[in-house]
Amino acid sequence: MSNERSTRRTPAYPIPTEHVPRTETPVSEPRTWRDAALILRTQKLGETDRIIIMLTRDGGITHAVAKAVRKPTSKFGGRLEPFMHTDLSFSRGRTNLHTITQAATLHAYTAPIMANYDAYTCASTIAELAEALTKDTDSTADIYTLTHGALAALAHGQHVPQRILTRYLARSMNAAGWPLIGENCTRCGNPLVSADSQSDNRADSSTPGATGGSGRYIAFHTAHTYGHHTILCPQCAPATDTPLTGLRAEELGYALATASADPRAWATIDAAPVPVASKILGLYLKTTQNLLEHPLKTASALEAEIPAP
Repeated sequence: MSNERSTRRTPAYPIPTEHVPRTETPVSEPRTWRDAALILRTQKLGETDRIIIMLTRDGGITHAVAKAVRKPTSKFGGRLEPFMHTDLSFSRGRTNLHTITQAATLHAYTAPIMANYDAYTCASTIAELAEALTKDTDSTADIYTLTHGALAALAHGQHVPQRILTRYLARSMNAAGWPLIGENCTRCGNPLVSADSQSDNRADSSTPGATGGSGRYIAFHTAHTYGHHTILCPQCAPATDTPLTGLRAEELGYALATASADPRAWATIDAAPVPVASKILGLYLKTTQNLLEHPLKTASALEAEIPAP
């Protein structure tokens, strides 16, 4: 016994407790949970199942299996069709593919959207963009709210579908950290329309977007060859071999209204001429696809806005 005590050594200095690694028991995730979801798209799985890709209120983009949903006797019915707003119960799977156990309709947007081709194509582009903006981030609350509002507006026919899409592009890209439009030049930070340019209306008609003085114009830059510069003031707009598009005062006002969170902005959006609305939508789509670094597949199905009789 004495030999054992003699061979035992004590440390020359005490070991700091803060350097001792601690093992913590991981908190187990719940096996079942509920969440509100906007159905973005679906794809077939096997003979009777379907994978539902949705944007959930609390969990972001979620993939889940709806078993036997393609059978005529399915208990889910049409609650899991694209553009539906549903309250879902999930069962956690071993992978990121979970199982839907219950579904209750919150808002039925599918039928009215499907009945209008313009609303359907715009809703499809909105769903594709919502998935692209939220698949790699945990901050999805703003995109969820914007997507829900856009689908509801399309279903209720409150505004021209293409203009609902235009506003969704402006506000969702801004929420994702890629603003498409603003009141200041994205290169120098100066206001786009100063008091001098507002009072000086000597715009050269041969220069697109002229705001006061020949050859000086506000330009929209879709290719970003100079970095993230979308809207440029007359001083920063390059004059040679750049993919710039001039903006007139009316077009700039419409673009700023689409990015506004104020509901009163719809008065400006609805009153804009069709050429103005179509031009801004085209610029937004080009810039968005450039920033995402891949095309929006559903955007190719969009049709031009038809002027009201």
